[in-house]
Amino acid sequence: MSDETKLIAIDQLRIGMFIKLDLNWFQHSFSMNSFKITNEQQMKELRALKLKHIRYIPSKSDLEVAPIKIDISNIPPLEAEAEKQVFDSIVEAKRARFEKLKKQREDIARCEEKFVKAAGVIRDINKSIFAKPAETIKEAGKLIDLIADGFVGASDNVMHLIQNAGSSEDVYFHNLNVSVLAMMLASEMKCDEEEVKQVGMAALFHDLGKTKIPDKVLLKVDGLSKAETDLLKLHTQYGVEIAAKVGLPKFVAEAMANHHEHMDGSGYPRQLKGDAISKITRIITIANVYDNLCNHPDPRQSITPHEALSSMYAHRRAQFDPVAMATMVKSLGVYPPGTLVRLSNEAIGLVMNVNVGKPLRPRVLVYDADIPKEDAMILDLADETADVAVSASIRPGALPKAIFEYLNPRKRVNYYAESKSKQAATTPTKAG
Repeated sequence: MSDETKLIAIDQLRIGMFIKLDLNWFQHSFSMNSFKITNEQQMKELRALKLKHIRYIPSKSDLEVAPIKIDISNIPPLEAEAEKQVFDSIVEAKRARFEKLKKQREDIARCEEKFVKAAGVIRDINKSIFAKPAETIKEAGKLIDLIADGFVGASDNVMHLIQNAGSSEDVYFHNLNVSVLAMMLASEMKCDEEEVKQVGMAALFHDLGKTKIPDKVLLKVDGLSKAETDLLKLHTQYGVEIAAKVGLPKFVAEAMANHHEHMDGSGYPRQLKGDAISKITRIITIANVYDNLCNHPDPRQSITPHEALSSMYAHRRAQFDPVAMATMVKSLGVYPPGTLVRLSNEAIGLVMNVNVGKPLRPRVLVYDADIPKEDAMILDLADETADVAVSASIRPGALPKAIFEYLNPRKRVNYYAESKSKQAATTPTKAG
């Protein structure tokens, strides 16, 4: 599709034209510099910009050619009061947009802080579980309570992408990701608060058995040999042994033992089927598989969140609890946080978060060459009045270098969940 522009007079504008404004983004009230005109209010605001000419893109417009220029000499100009009202509405829209963008950035920063602190708590838990088991299990419970208090029971839950988590706690991100995803999934499945917290607790410790696996196997990037694979699989057995030693609850031990079992009997270590696997474990299994697909030990084998969810549903759903799998898709949407997308207006963006109640209308960080990277526009597709939606996902390798560096998609996909109405101070503190 050609993006060739055509310069036309302002009076030639029509609804259905896709235009490009030669202005800085802060000089107008629209969300983007390029968009399709869809209503008369947009026409009024464009005229109020006092531009003599404007560019439009024929290939993206409903009108194939610019209309013939009409004589506007007999059309009276807007009355002063009407013009002032339009101007005031533009100023107010601009102010509201600045405030909204500021709030969005504050939301992102707050969630990133919570995620990093929670990962630090998990680090402390893993280091102290053997020396001070009772105290450490209590601290783990406090962390899960804190995470749950941020969204359980709310109807406006949001799953956030964490972009700036750093790398010092990488080894603990998996347990946190699985805990957050599994707890959100349990909450959306209408589990009661206690069961949601049990899911979180079991997810937090599900891989504890890996502490007995040598790093040369655990951290190996290239393919494992059969002997190494067999050794790695022993982490489920080791987990059960550790659970008994440190006094973890039975439901946690069950998840440690069976989080690699599948509903169709294709898992390990015992090829259990269906209800032989606890509900808590079935929920954790889905979150665990999803995070492992997105964050493979070998980054070259990681796939996008969109591909991970699509693959699980299309090719592996017999392995998973059908209610939990359907809820996962419904909650994260077709384009989960971390997915690079093309919007219906041809803009490219990165999905930053998904409102679980409106998964097809995510919040998207948008590439715009006219806007500095640090001021990048964040479009909330659930709130936008313009007819903009996600049209397709994009693999990172398909992006031009400039767009890739602007959106800066991370090799690691991390998540944190919260409710818009529960954004109180629920920031983890360091374990004692």
